[in-house]
Amino acid sequence: MPGRLVLVLDPDPAIRQSLIDVLSLEGHEVDGAADADSALLLLDQRRYDLVVADLRLPDLEGPRLLAALGERFGEDLPSLIFVTTATFDPHYGGFLADLRAPVMVKPLKPGRVLDLVGKVLGP
Repeated sequence: MPGRLVLVLDPDPAIRQSLIDVLSLEGHEVDGAADADSALLLLDQRRYDLVVADLRLPDLEGPRLLAALGERFGEDLPSLIFVTTATFDPHYGGFLADLRAPVMVKPLKPGRVLDLVGKVLGP
């Protein structure tokens, strides 16, 4: 798979850096952001192929992040993968059930991350 441009959005520096490292070793160009403001600034500057974002950002949770991406890109949204610590959260249950984007549950395993990214980005 040729390298793609990926944005990792996670408030936890260790998780963010782990994802950046794994995806970079696979040949992707990866930017990281700790909060939604930084991520949205990067999204205004570059056209990402994929956004990997924590579902529970302190300043912009998953549903609001998806809405912000929709406002910026319309139908031309970048691919999206959400990351979460819970397999079921009643607060996000409906959102996740309706979501067409995949969800990875922490702790993340590098092989699973690469498999899912490969499926989302395709050849």
